[in-house]
Amino acid sequence: MAAASTALRPLFLPHLPIAATVPFRLHPPPLLLPLRSLRISLPPSRSRLSTVVFAQSNLFKVVQTSWRIGKDVTEAGANLVPDSIPRPIARIGIITVAVTIALFILKSFVSTVFFVLAMMGLVYFVFVSLNTDELSIVASSPHPTRRKH
Repeated sequence: MAAASTALRPLFLPHLPIAATVPFRLHPPPLLLPLRSLRISLPPSRSRLSTVVFAQSNLFKVVQTSWRIGKDVTEAGANLVPDSIPRPIARIGIITVAVTIALFILKSFVSTVFFVLAMMGLVYFVFVSLNTDELSIVASSPHPTRRKH
């Protein structure tokens, strides 16, 4: 009987007893719990809704991941600096260079967007000023879809 139960044990869980390998369903928790069920399901000490919502927020995860990547990039950049320069000064230099590059890219993007918007406004202004006679005829007619020739 022991050989049969050992053969039935899943291969990926060899260290667990047989009782632990009985299948059962685990339902993943919803992303944001309703207020009523959150207060009922959590003990009073942990029922702070703002903490739970903040921890489940995607923005918080994005900020955490960005901070971790920034730290890793700073450490990798500081490792490229010669050892004769102290590590804190190397990190500060790498951060300064990275922020300068990021601000340059942001400035370029923003100036490009404003240039495109200004050109669109200029083209629209020229179009309206060159087509004032056609626009006034359409605006003065009782039925804008019917034009008098």
